[in-house]
Amino acid sequence: MASTGTPTPKKVTDLATEKADLSNTALIGIFGSDSTPGALIREGGGKISRVEVGDQVAGGVVAAIGQGTLVLSSRRGNKVLRLPQG
Repeated sequence: MASTGTPTPKKVTDLATEKADLSNTALIGIFGSDSTPGALIREGGGKISRVEVGDQVAGGVVAAIGQGTLVLSSRRGNKVLRLPQG
């Protein structure tokens, strides 16, 4: 059966078929409210975790969750994870 919908834009198909680097920890989503924010992160190896401020994950502690960012604190310092820009 032929599709009658709008064709998918080339940029979308290119992003969908792009090979992803799964070796690094990445922020993939933020949810909740300003007073109780949460986030979804993908750890190296592909494990996805739902986290809140104070949770231990990926060798650090979630220090802050804000507009499009998550701060992961460890003995080596702070690492800022950002939502991908598409």
